[in-house]
Amino acid sequence: MRRPEPTRAGPACSVAAPIVALALIVACVDDEAAPTEPPEPPVATTVSISPASVDLSSFGETLQLTAAVLDQHSQAMAGAPVSWSVSDNSVATVSAGGLVTAAGNGNATVTATSGSAAGTASVAVTQRAARVDVSPDAHTFSALGDSVQLTAAPFDANDNAVEDAAITWSSADDAVATVDSNGLVTAAGNGSASITAQAGASSGVAAVTVSQVIVEMDVVPAAMTLFSLADTVRLVATGVDANGHPGPALAVTWISENDAVATVDSTGLVTAVRTGSTDVFAAAGQLLDSAGVTVAQLATEVRVTPQVDTLARVGDSVRLRAVALDGNGYRVEDTDYVWSTSNAAAVTVDDSGLVTAVGRGTGTIRAQATRAGANYVGTATITVLGSTAGGSSADP
Repeated sequence: MRRPEPTRAGPACSVAAPIVALALIVACVDDEAAPTEPPEPPVATTVSISPASVDLSSFGETLQLTAAVLDQHSQAMAGAPVSWSVSDNSVATVSAGGLVTAAGNGNATVTATSGSAAGTASVAVTQRAARVDVSPDAHTFSALGDSVQLTAAPFDANDNAVEDAAITWSSADDAVATVDSNGLVTAAGNGSASITAQAGASSGVAAVTVSQVIVEMDVVPAAMTLFSLADTVRLVATGVDANGHPGPALAVTWISENDAVATVDSTGLVTAVRTGSTDVFAAAGQLLDSAGVTVAQLATEVRVTPQVDTLARVGDSVRLRAVALDGNGYRVEDTDYVWSTSNAAAVTVDDSGLVTAVGRGTGTIRAQATRAGANYVGTATITVLGSTAGGSSADP
C-alpha cells in the first residue's frame, strides 16, 4: 500500500506573502486618497461696544467707543472690519473710527456692525451749565426804589448756550438790594450786595452798589407857632433822593433870618425871643430849605395889683394894674385888657383899670387879657366902706 505524500508548506507561504503585501499596498493607497476637511473660517458672531452707555454734558464733547468682535467660537477677531452708525444725528454723530460727538440734547443709539453681527451703545446728551454770565455784571443805584433788569446766560463746558436752563436768583443782602425770580433788582438801602444767578451747580454774580444821591432837602416841621417866650422846637433837615426817600444824615448849617424873633443853634433847635415871624434856613452844600416860625405869646395867667383894696368913701378911686404872663412866666407885651366889675352899685372901672367907689359894698374887678390863650382873667376885690364922697387913691 502506498503512503500518501505529505503536504508541502513551502508553496503556500510563497503565495500568502504576496497577498499580505498587496493588502498593505492597497491600505496605504486608500489612506493617501481620503481627503482631509479644511478648518472652519472664523465668522463674526458677537460685537460688544465699550462703554455700553455714554453721558455727554456739552455740545461738541467727544468720547471714543471701541468694538470687540468675537467669532463663533467666542474667539476675538483682531482686525475684523467694523462699521459705525448712529440712530439720530441731531443728538450725536459717530466717526468711522467710533468717536462719538454730542450734537444736541436727547438720546440716541450707536451701532457697531461687523459682518452680520452688531452691537449697540446708548448715548444721552444733556447740557449742563459750566458757567453763568450775568449782565450787567455791576450796577450802581442813586435812589432807593430804583431797579435794573439782570439777565443770566448759562454756557456748557464748550461755550455753547444752554437753552431753557432753570435760573434761581438770590441776593446776598436784602437790606441793600432785593431780586425777584426774573432777575429784577431793586435798591433797598445804601451799601453793597452780590446778586447771584444759579444754574445747576454753576453760578454767576453781579455786584450791586446803592449810594443815594440827595437831590432835595426838606425841613420839618415846615411851619410852627410858639406861644411863649423861650419855647423851643427842634427842626430836622432831611435829604431825599430822586424818589423822595430820605437819605443819610446831612451836615447842615442853620440860620435864622431874624434873631430878634427866634434864634436857632447848630443842631436846629429854635428858641422864641419875642412876638413876630421869621424864617429859619437849613443849608447843606447846594441844598437849601426853610421853615416858617411864628412867635405869638398867649397869656396863661393875668395878675392884677393890688389884689385887694378898700375905699373909704364914695368917690374914692384906685388904679389897678394888670400883667399877662405866658406859659414860661414872661410878660405878654402886646396885649390889651378888658376891665369889668361884678357890682357896679359899689365900684366902677374904666378901660385903664381906674376903679371908683360909687356906693357902699364890695365888688370884684376882672381884667381879661385880649391875647389870653384860654380866656385867662385876673381879679381884684375892692370894698367901699362909706357913702360920703372923699379923697382919691388913684394915681395922678
